[in-house]
Amino acid sequence: MSSVFDDFLYPPEVLESFGAQRFVAAMLRVEAALAQAQADAGVIPADAARSIVGTCKAELFDAPRIVRDSASSGSLADPLVKSLQDTVGLFNPAAVPYVHFRITRQDLVDTTMALMTRQVVAQTRHYVQSCITPLQAPLRLAHAAALQRALQRLELSTGQALAVQLGGMRAQLPEHGPAVQDRVAALLGLAVPPDAWDIQRDTWVALGCDIALLTGSLGTLASALVREAGAADPPASCLMALAMARRAPQRLAGLLGSMPHAHTRGLGVWQADQSDWTQLLMSAHASAWGLAQTLLKK
Repeated sequence: MSSVFDDFLYPPEVLESFGAQRFVAAMLRVEAALAQAQADAGVIPADAARSIVGTCKAELFDAPRIVRDSASSGSLADPLVKSLQDTVGLFNPAAVPYVHFRITRQDLVDTTMALMTRQVVAQTRHYVQSCITPLQAPLRLAHAAALQRALQRLELSTGQALAVQLGGMRAQLPEHGPAVQDRVAALLGLAVPPDAWDIQRDTWVALGCDIALLTGSLGTLASALVREAGAADPPASCLMALAMARRAPQRLAGLLGSMPHAHTRGLGVWQADQSDWTQLLMSAHASAWGLAQTLLKK
């Protein structure tokens, strides 16, 4: 967030969901899983993998600095990898060449985004479920049904979309790449994609569509709660949910517009995708959190 007009719409939990510390920790999880999987497949020495895995601890890294340094490189991956190499080199210089071995920065950030998305969607689903129980009055049952349908759609689309993305590594390691990818997926608890990244991107955008629909349904509920409040001041959470529902179509449109991309995403496209995706997720998360607080108080 870069403005008070954004920050006040999000509770601290939501602002932290894609914060520097969490994102760096998730990238380190991917790097550790990659090193372990490559060692298991005989691609890198086991001793190097142990050093890399042992160093992938978020408390060893200056996460805010890594995020700041990314502004000069256009990717969060570059300063993270440089910092990881420097830190590994303090303990085992021979392992440095095997840090981030044969993996692209797009592989790293896309797989990290899948990890982060899984966590935020799980939190959002929890708050949406919390909203459903208080909506059992006859006039509110339709809203409860709409939220149930949203949860069902999310369950299906997350299962299809949240996969490792290691196409660059597979291209550079054709002999061992598939086995390494399968092992990384198992270590991270993510799915193995059935096709190359550019072909199966529809599953990722379909998840975005379901997140946008959920945000819209939460906005519809917020509008009904405002009407119920009548002359009284509407709950702040309702205003927040209404604002998020208005923003969600713009974020989703950005994702849909990026689908006819080049095989390797062009300059600016990848970065725009990341921003639209995180803002869309945060919109749903904030709406669900706020409405849950309001409904559970009544």
